[in-house]
Amino acid sequence: MTTAAVVFALTYLIIGLQRLPRLHIGRPAGALLGAVGMVACGVIDFDAARGAIDLDTILFLLGMMIVLGYLELSGFFELVERRVLALARSARALLWLVVGSAGVLSALFMNDTICLMLTPIVVRVTRRLRLPAAPYLIALVTAANIGSSCTILGNPQNALIAVRSGIGFLPFLGALWPIAAAGLLVDGCLLGWVYRATITRDPITRDSIALADAPGGPPVQGYLLAASLSSAAGMVVALLFGIRPAAAAMTAAAAVILAGAARPREALRKVDWSLLLFFGGLFVVMRAVEQAGLAQLVVAGAGSPAAAGAVTGFVVARLGAAVALLSQAVSNVPAVMLFVPPLQAAPAATARSLWLALAAFSTLAGNLTLIGSVANVIVFETARRDDVEVGFTEYLRIGVPLTLLTCLIAWAWLVWGSGF
Repeated sequence: MTTAAVVFALTYLIIGLQRLPRLHIGRPAGALLGAVGMVACGVIDFDAARGAIDLDTILFLLGMMIVLGYLELSGFFELVERRVLALARSARALLWLVVGSAGVLSALFMNDTICLMLTPIVVRVTRRLRLPAAPYLIALVTAANIGSSCTILGNPQNALIAVRSGIGFLPFLGALWPIAAAGLLVDGCLLGWVYRATITRDPITRDSIALADAPGGPPVQGYLLAASLSSAAGMVVALLFGIRPAAAAMTAAAAVILAGAARPREALRKVDWSLLLFFGGLFVVMRAVEQAGLAQLVVAGAGSPAAAGAVTGFVVARLGAAVALLSQAVSNVPAVMLFVPPLQAAPAATARSLWLALAAFSTLAGNLTLIGSVANVIVFETARRDDVEVGFTEYLRIGVPLTLLTCLIAWAWLVWGSGF
């Protein structure tokens, strides 16, 4: 257990900080080093490490990324964002359109990918309109995090929770969509109030937008767009009918590859292979921590409600606080992995409610700080390449109250409004 604790601490130091002096190792490499360390130090043997990698989760994410890669190549995201932003009549209306589009798209697709696709477009449009980019970038990432909380397609931790818990697409959506809808409303109102001096209701002239001539996006390709959307729709339908997420995603990926067979290399380049490596390494680290008995100590020390006989307000609040704190320390995906073993052992009467609470709180907690989730890092690092900086304290003006309010909404709904 001591060896596992040391390797675990070093792994999460790399994953959580990434900015140690003279150490430039990213999260995927940190997870891989941790996995190798657990095997090398004898905490877990090689066969057990190999068996720890959850192929269902890996294949589900891979299939999703391939479909999203083809959607990007077809010009889908550029087309949607141009159409949405073209509807803006004022800076305030543009803010709500960014919140709404990011929230809805992130519920249907993975929030990290939506943030990666839309950040350059938001920067370009705000520059053309001579508007401050920071409020809209914050709106993009916070809405993406909130919107992604209500579906198993929205983010990696929800995909993992769906695979491990067995909760289907519709039950997951039915339980959590009110939290996401209320959260998006709070997000837009809070941003509008904090930035009320610069984001006004003054009309925007159509000539100033000139979205049709905006450079940088891929041209829309009708056939590839239709094939990609059909495959994505087929995947969603399959999930609605209870098909295993990995099977549905990989079937959709195979279908779109066949339809767009002339360009598989370009689509595969858009797969986030490092994220898959990150998951593979974390699966091994978490299995080793579980076998050593450390996971039970860590989660129990944080206030694990796994042994609770019923879901009460105190139990949900304790789980929410523990997940939120751990998400800030080690990011939301690793935090969720810590809670998987005890929740799988939880009584059947409480397990479903606790899985859904874990999904809601782990995602909403990502909005707390500038580096609270992978989506946050994607948005602000991408914007920095275009010389757009968002300060840590500026983000906290939105992040702290938004996280507190949305987590309070989630708590109230899970305790009183969901019928658990």
